[in-house]
Amino acid sequence: MSYTALDQFIARQRFRAAYPHIRKGARVCDLGCGLDAAFLDYASERIAHGVGVDDQVRDGTGGRWQRVRADIRQPLPLESSQFDNVVMLAVLEHLAEPEPVLREAYRILAPAGSLILTWPSSMVDPILKLLHGLRFVSDEMESDEHQKRIPVGTLQHMLHRIGFTELTHYTFELGLNNLMVATR
Repeated sequence: MSYTALDQFIARQRFRAAYPHIRKGARVCDLGCGLDAAFLDYASERIAHGVGVDDQVRDGTGGRWQRVRADIRQPLPLESSQFDNVVMLAVLEHLAEPEPVLREAYRILAPAGSLILTWPSSMVDPILKLLHGLRFVSDEMESDEHQKRIPVGTLQHMLHRIGFTELTHYTFELGLNNLMVATR
């Protein structure tokens, strides 16, 4: 089942939440960008240089953006300190061990750069299960491969341990999704 209209609407809500945290003229890396690197397109007027990393993309340039085929759970084939923003939108719930990925995000961020994360709260699980059963959302949105939802406090502790300093958290979509901005 390909992405549904509801999947795309929900993705745009994540994009809208992350967008204000992208600096004008930023160098942005989208970890777990998906096939289309759609967030980079969405925020294109703020992005001077964009790289999408995912194990589903083809290496090379697609449109304006460089794409790197890589497993984000492994060391990234990217130079240290080269991005102003790293975004991971709806990626955490796919990671059994998020800390190594977050450490790599920290490594590729320039000093004072920010990591922008979105992830669903556990309240969304019964809703997604119902919507998936009705085929309103794709297998990607409601997957048995999703990991246990990370509590905000656990993620904050992990990010501080890695070296991130200022952490800003809020929810959106009636509390069903989280957004965290962590500054290097």
